[in-house]
Amino acid sequence: MITRTASLRIRWLRHHRARLVALAVTPVLVLGLLWLLVTQVLMVPAVPDEQTPPADVARFLMHNKGLPRLSTARFETWLDVFVPRLAKDPAFRERFLVEYRTASSEDQSAFREHLFDAFKPLVMRDVDAYFALPEFEQQTYLDERIVEYNRVGRSWGDATISKGMLGGGALSPTEAMNFLFRKTTAQERETALAYAQALAARIEVILGDPDLTADFEARIAAALK
Repeated sequence: MITRTASLRIRWLRHHRARLVALAVTPVLVLGLLWLLVTQVLMVPAVPDEQTPPADVARFLMHNKGLPRLSTARFETWLDVFVPRLAKDPAFRERFLVEYRTASSEDQSAFREHLFDAFKPLVMRDVDAYFALPEFEQQTYLDERIVEYNRVGRSWGDATISKGMLGGGALSPTEAMNFLFRKTTAQERETALAYAQALAARIEVILGDPDLTADFEARIAAALK
């Protein structure tokens, strides 16, 4: 039978041991929280805005917690900020490209991977939408996409980004093909190619008809306003 004194001693030992465990665990928890703060908050780049320096924008695209953390909808919204700067501000564009050219091969690879992964859902959304339509509605959809693609392309004006501007970060045709095959499935490539062929065929028809060409030029001009 445990005496009262022995019972109190056991309770004291348990309490003392619990305090020792707490004292031992607390530093570990504090370090863990500090690690989370640094890696998940302080080291995570902010989403760039109209004032973000070009070097910081490039690093955001390269960081594995930068662009990859944006949803597709958030990425589209961000493009409305980024693309006009890239197209209309030569100083921003040049400094941005310098940051890419001088980055390590690992960072250049991350840059390409992150951008491709962000753009892929947008491209496949157009592809899937086209094939989801009944055949009699597909031409209208193609016409709308042709106007939109031309609007985006012409919004760049005279600005260009050539392969030479990418320096050693430019992929060779073989590297680009290997990259594409690695990042897409056979089904995705098949449907995207069929969509591209349908677009090309429709564009050929438009360019072969002066009246139709004039109509599309007017629609594109209206979209640019």
